[in-house]
Amino acid sequence: MGCKKNMIKLLLVVFNVIAVIIGLALLGIGAYAKYEFGDILSISESSFTSIPAMLMIIGVLIFILGFLGCFGSFRENRVVLIIYTILLVLVLMGEIVAVILSFIYKSNILDAAEEGLEEKLKGYIDGVEDDIEVMDKIQETLQCCGVHGPANYTSNAKWAKKHSNTTVPASCCPKTESESKTCKTTDPGLYTEGCQDVVVSAIQDNIGLIIGMKVGAILIQVVLVCLSCVFCKRIARDGYKEV
Repeated sequence: MGCKKNMIKLLLVVFNVIAVIIGLALLGIGAYAKYEFGDILSISESSFTSIPAMLMIIGVLIFILGFLGCFGSFRENRVVLIIYTILLVLVLMGEIVAVILSFIYKSNILDAAEEGLEEKLKGYIDGVEDDIEVMDKIQETLQCCGVHGPANYTSNAKWAKKHSNTTVPASCCPKTESESKTCKTTDPGLYTEGCQDVVVSAIQDNIGLIIGMKVGAILIQVVLVCLSCVFCKRIARDGYKEV
């Protein structure tokens, strides 16, 4: 009987140590994304701006849960483990709801991103400095051009009048030593994919991995809830320890 209890305790401690590490990793990724890609994520106030903050919040929650799980398991403290299990169930329910909503509103998120890009593109052509800075960063980072391709520039009358219908912003081409603000559509290495198409393609290419990771995380949490409940019962039988 004691052997089974120790095995459950060991599993809880190991899984929660991993959770602490994952929480710290998500916190770091969220902070990095906010610092490095804040301008890019700001293309759509309704969808992408909050992603780094969400990652950081999730990271903090997972870290706290992992810490509680480790502490409660190691100390064999039933009260802490009950609090841990309740919080874990609440987080688990929230994650399931978030997964469902992400599938329901997937097209809305992509539409919002496209609208944001089109707005920045219009500002770029009109000469709005903030929009120029954001679009240049997006195009350089994602190696794309326009919303759906270079034609977003070359077929625009205002752009053609200002520059030429055979040129695109310099950020649509690989960096060179030239200080020109445009490059020609015939230049080697011209980015031919639109930024919206690159984002959609990246999501479609990695959707299996994203779903797999989320399902895996949910299953691990379900296992942790079960282990915690079993461990609490065993502690109750033996008489639980105080903090």
